[in-house]
Amino acid sequence: MSTLTAPETAPVRTSNGFWWLLWALYTTQFIGASFLSTGLVGILRDGGTDLGTLGLLQLLALVWPLKFLWAPLLDRWSPGRSRGHFRSWLLVLQPLMVVSLLAMAVVGDPQDGLGAVVALAAAFVVFSATQDIAADALSVRGLTSEQHDLGAGIQVGASYIGTVIGGGLALLIYDAWGWRAAVVVLALCTALAMVPVLRHSETERVVPDPEVGRLSAMFGVLSVPGARVWGLVAVPLVALGSAAVWSLVTPALVDAGWSLGFIGTVTSVVAAAPALGAALLGGRLCRRYGRGTALLIGAAVQLLGGACFVPVVWSALAVPHGAQVGFGVVGACGVLAGYTVMNTGIYAVNLDISRPGHAGADFTLLSSISMLGGTIGASAGLVLASITGYGVSLVLGLALVVLGVLLCRSHPLLARH
Repeated sequence: MSTLTAPETAPVRTSNGFWWLLWALYTTQFIGASFLSTGLVGILRDGGTDLGTLGLLQLLALVWPLKFLWAPLLDRWSPGRSRGHFRSWLLVLQPLMVVSLLAMAVVGDPQDGLGAVVALAAAFVVFSATQDIAADALSVRGLTSEQHDLGAGIQVGASYIGTVIGGGLALLIYDAWGWRAAVVVLALCTALAMVPVLRHSETERVVPDPEVGRLSAMFGVLSVPGARVWGLVAVPLVALGSAAVWSLVTPALVDAGWSLGFIGTVTSVVAAAPALGAALLGGRLCRRYGRGTALLIGAAVQLLGGACFVPVVWSALAVPHGAQVGFGVVGACGVLAGYTVMNTGIYAVNLDISRPGHAGADFTLLSSISMLGGTIGASAGLVLASITGYGVSLVLGLALVVLGVLLCRSHPLLARH
């Protein structure tokens, strides 16, 4: 842990209920996020929306990288401190996420009502991004340094459960019963997270810091030795390249003639299963072999996955359809699993250097910068593909991942583990 963290009181034992709370919170964040980035993209592409428009829609996710601007306010103020500082935020934000999803069901056709869908999606993104601040703060405050690898694995692994629901399950339901049924199911799944939130009893563990919540402390985590290169250069490069590669998967498979149901199954169910396992394995790899080694392993897996997409995106190779499907499935699994392992090591370091007295602001700033890289990468990957074709975008994205991992691997923050 950083020497800049605020002093803590006696450690509090992490209960099983707290682990379940983390699983629920991080899962529901990505139910909507995956639907917007994967499910909705597939639905609109199937309806004829061009790649450039889909790339611009990815910019909705810019709210997440910008959430560091209001994260200090959550550290400083609570709508109901008697119910727990950050728990009271969750009691407000989780229902708002559900309501914004249910409101989408009022729209009969997402193509005809694209403006309304985008507005409601933007509201959901704001609510879920703010919920993430509270969830991250609970993670920093509730986990000991020895639990950071496991905690990071849960954070990343839960995101892929959300991916399965928001991307794969939503597309399958849409294929069978239509738009309204898909959105209502997403809302119901999001509502289930209220159970562990209601059961959670938050314990204040950190000595109050008079600087908490002030704008002057917003960037304080970057004063930790090595944090600037880590948070501003190395990690964003990994996120940018990985997001660029992943953004190509769904539209490339649509253009290859795959059905939406099959694409949803592959990208959000089949691929998410090994990604979930990779998240839990990534925590163990970090503890046993070090986070630098885990990053290298994750990069190698993602490169192999990217290479498998070559026969899918380059039609000139004239690969038989059956073999193309096999390459596409393996490629999707590899790209997602590789990024999962890398992200587990990255999140563990972020937990290490976040100060408990500034839990929401510190972790949020580090993740926001990474998400900004991912948002730019997802948009740029699609826009570049519309100009040069999928192949150039794929190669450039993978190259950026390699560069980012090499910078991470040689960084002092990883050398400590």
